Amino acid sequence: MASPDPLPQQEPRSNRVPARAAVLSLAAFVVPVLGAFWFPEDLADYEALLWLTALIPAFLLAYYRGWQGAATATALGMAVLAIVAAITRSLGRETPDLLPIIVVIYLGLSIAIGWLAEILHRDRDEVEDLAFTDPLTHLPNRRHVEVFLANEFAAAQRGRLLSVVLFDLDRFKEYNDTYGHEAGDEALERFGEVLIRTTRRMNLSGRLGGEEFISILAGSDAHGATIFADRVRDELAALGLGAGPLTVSAGVAEYDESIRDPKMLIAAADKALYEAKREGRNRVKTRYPEGGDDPALAEHVRAKEERSSLPPIGAGLPVLVVVEDAHTRDLLASYLQTAGFTVVRAADGASAIRALAEEPAVLITDTRISDMAPQEIIRATRSRYPLAQILVLTALQEAFTAADALQAGADRYLVKPFGMPELRAHLIDALDDRNKLLRQGDRRRELSAEGKARARSARESILAGTRALVRAVEARDPYTAGSAGRVASYAETLAEHIDPEETLLPRERLRLGCELHDVGKIGVPDGVLNKEGPLDTLELAEMRKHPRIGRSILEPIIDDPLVLAITSWHHENWDGTGYPDALRGQAIPLAARVVAVADALNAITRPRAWRAARSWDDALDIVEQGSGTTFDPRVVEAALATADRLRRAGASE
Repeated sequence: MASPDPLPQQEPRSNRVPARAAVLSLAAFVVPVLGAFWFPEDLADYEALLWLTALIPAFLLAYYRGWQGAATATALGMAVLAIVAAITRSLGRETPDLLPIIVVIYLGLSIAIGWLAEILHRDRDEVEDLAFTDPLTHLPNRRHVEVFLANEFAAAQRGRLLSVVLFDLDRFKEYNDTYGHEAGDEALERFGEVLIRTTRRMNLSGRLGGEEFISILAGSDAHGATIFADRVRDELAALGLGAGPLTVSAGVAEYDESIRDPKMLIAAADKALYEAKREGRNRVKTRYPEGGDDPALAEHVRAKEERSSLPPIGAGLPVLVVVEDAHTRDLLASYLQTAGFTVVRAADGASAIRALAEEPAVLITDTRISDMAPQEIIRATRSRYPLAQILVLTALQEAFTAADALQAGADRYLVKPFGMPELRAHLIDALDDRNKLLRQGDRRRELSAEGKARARSARESILAGTRALVRAVEARDPYTAGSAGRVASYAETLAEHIDPEETLLPRERLRLGCELHDVGKIGVPDGVLNKEGPLDTLELAEMRKHPRIGRSILEPIIDDPLVLAITSWHHENWDGTGYPDALRGQAIPLAARVVAVADALNAITRPRAWRAARSWDDALDIVEQGSGTTFDPRVVEAALATADRLRRAGASE
């Protein structure tokens, strides 16, 4: 069998010069020539300005044809100048004095115009390509698909065969969770390559978003489309992605007279796709629309609701919506309220952080937040509420921002523009995942007394080993001996002032976080850890790795977001200049902000290899000077208010 043709390419941009532009270009050449011959004396003072009109063709032709247009205009201009010079001499007249200068200027400006036009054309081509191409898979995107389908649907109404196939990668979220988002992106790219290989030139395959793809098969009936879908399914299976391996389900729909618009055709394929999912996945199903008024994605949502053990969507659960545009924010809030959610709205990052005083079941945040990177909001939510589901709204050209958001802890993203049924489907998935996490937590709480005792024993063993690592770190640097205990005492003193009821800063967990906060220094080289003097740039970079190292050590063995937040972010600064994630303001968990001040007090009042210990008055002055920049002003106020208790706490350790 001959290999299939590649995907259709975009139509090349037309470089035809309009008639009006051609006439204007010709006139621009004629005007200075006529002036030179018929009115040489009257226009002598304006000779240079008159010849500037000869640049008009260079601008016009370069605009439409880039370098080719500029070269054409230059050739014509030089020809005109040569003809003028020749005729002038043949008539016994003197060649215009400015003619050599005009030639040089004309050549220089024409080259510059051509160069600039080529850059503009190239940039326009790139923008057009981005507007119609998915950046990850290099397949046509949703917009390109809609344009192509509209054209083919019109042809189908005139009698041509047309079928569509919707593809959805099976259990793709589990694949992402198992192998990571990089492997997930690679799987999407590989599946895109399968579609490119199997789609003929007259047809088009594109990515709708997430793990959903579509193939538009012009001139094909449902039988042929089913054969095509099975071939795609077999080729994906042959790749052997994952241990499963990764599979795909497909829904096929063929145009008939009952289908009034492209959305109904997609709706029919969508029904078939979710029948394939319901019947066990990794199969192809064909279905036609039943009733002309059925919305495009209603069956998709209903099928998901039927499979879910959740109560009806919403059920009063709180959703935090972080969107700057008021119209979009209100539209989302109105829909979510209709769907049964309790909605909290935030117009910027600061408002979102304040709203996180209450736990949301779902966070919906735009990637375009002017006062705060979306990753900060995501990390702040994830550190406080591990069960919260995070949905990011992103534009197609913000693919890298979406990837950063997923890396920061987002669960899924939705590409704008999107329909409310698509949002509803994502919310159903999000609540389903949250429900699973809640059930897992319930099962853990239902352990028998004996099981709980074994769990406590195992936890103590793990913590004992972890504390041994901390002691190993302190043993490598004699100047830090006892630091973990002192930092914990300072942090407890500050916490008692800030949160006497222990609602935000439970003391036992806070102390554990302080004891373990520098465990990552086990991965810092001795030469850096014990250097007698300031660190250079490379050494400082090595030292700044220890929060991430610490989290990677603790995350597999300690399921406590407060402890992990302290380990990860106790070197973040209030103004966003800290490390490792440059969080700022209230995006930094409160516990980490408290430990940052406690850690600074300990470091300043203890000796180092390159300096002596400084006094408590100096330490408090330094902390006060850092209020609003390095440190949370609220925590600094607590340090100043409890200065005497902090001194005693340090002396007792």
